[in-house]
Amino acid sequence: MISKSKKARVQLLTYDIDASTPLTIALRNNDIEMVDLLLGAYKDNKVDINTKDKNGYTALHQAVQSDDKVLMRVLRSDLGIDVDVENADKNRPLHYFCQSFKSPNCSEPFQLFLEKGCNVNAQNNNGETPLHKAIFNSSVRLLMVDMLLKNGANVNLTNSLGESALHYAVRLGRDDLVSVLLKAGADVTIQGSRERKSLYQLALDEQHKEMANRIRKHKELLDWLHDLSLDSYAMQFVKEELYLDVLIDVTEKTLEKMNVATGHRLKIMKAIKDLKEEKNASFGGSDAGPPQSEAAIKDLHDSLVALYIRSGPAPIISDVELEFTEKLGAGSSGKVYKGLYKGNEVAIKVLKSTTEAKDIEEFKKEFAIMSNIKSSYVVLFYGAVLEPKLCMVMEFCSRGSLYHVLTSEKYDIGWDKVFRFAIEATKGIDQLHNGDPQIVHRDLKSLNLLVNDKWEVKVCTPLLL
Repeated sequence: MISKSKKARVQLLTYDIDASTPLTIALRNNDIEMVDLLLGAYKDNKVDINTKDKNGYTALHQAVQSDDKVLMRVLRSDLGIDVDVENADKNRPLHYFCQSFKSPNCSEPFQLFLEKGCNVNAQNNNGETPLHKAIFNSSVRLLMVDMLLKNGANVNLTNSLGESALHYAVRLGRDDLVSVLLKAGADVTIQGSRERKSLYQLALDEQHKEMANRIRKHKELLDWLHDLSLDSYAMQFVKEELYLDVLIDVTEKTLEKMNVATGHRLKIMKAIKDLKEEKNASFGGSDAGPPQSEAAIKDLHDSLVALYIRSGPAPIISDVELEFTEKLGAGSSGKVYKGLYKGNEVAIKVLKSTTEAKDIEEFKKEFAIMSNIKSSYVVLFYGAVLEPKLCMVMEFCSRGSLYHVLTSEKYDIGWDKVFRFAIEATKGIDQLHNGDPQIVHRDLKSLNLLVNDKWEVKVCTPLLL
């Protein structure tokens, strides 16, 4: 029987240059052993790893569509790899990496691309940049977008039809992507040459009303600041999402925390006063009050929460149902990511790989217990992913821990919220202690109480920490 190493050498010396190379085939099959053998054979026989097939694809074009271990093998090989080589469509490996790479562990290979001199703003035959391509990534698109933006990607480069990455996000209906791109300085006034529509109109035509509202508010804010000759503060307001409907409640203290100069603060506060007067007039005078009470908002939220409470065991979730959007942190038991599951923002805890029987049994116990907790005061457990890695999928609380909320200079927390926080935390602990099975928390502190976007406190159980 021919050895695998000898087979690799035979393949290397006999492949047809117009067909797929042996290394490309091994990469396509995620055959890491054969990849290692062929990389060694390439080095021994001084074969150019940047050799193209008939369509201009190199081994790296294929490797970026493999798993992270295989890709890292290729990028780390000492073979003079060209990370900016173009195929027939002028797509570079980074284009395919941003569109097709699936693992949340994408920062490591991306860093190697940067170290080897990749061009993050390279455009293919259609004028698309890696940022355009990242919008189509079904698993880690927000992680990709974030890395690109932090490393010099031009958010306003347009394709051959005059469309920026923001156009792609709008067409896809992804409000989270639109928010990220706007905070990175995306220009909402760019009109594509195909339809000549504003992004606001495009969002309306695609029936994304909330997105259209965000774009409209964004433009109104920028126009308002421009009229005040305070354009330099635009990105600060956008990053804090201080649009005009929120600005009416902003205090001078908030502006001071944003490092707005004293004279500019006075100018903004006067303009905010004018906004308030306009709003009062639209509601029939200052005694009309807001259109909806806080109690009504809470009742609406509680009814929505009830729709998501399971009546049976938590599901086994397929990894293809999840999309990783942002790394939130790491601990001794694994890494935590922000993501999406069935349209819901979730937190995904990716547990460290384990094969020991005791760890598997512990995971089963935790899964069974968490599946039976049904409380709007406890972080919701959606279910678990069993392969390729064990993951726990839970409710995402956008404001983070109660500790960070109380110590942040960004928020002005009044006594009404403090008492509500205490009541909701108490109800959560009470339901854990009186549940079936009973759960004793044993680590109750503000770091283990999470706050969602409606300012509601959720108890994070010990099993999800």
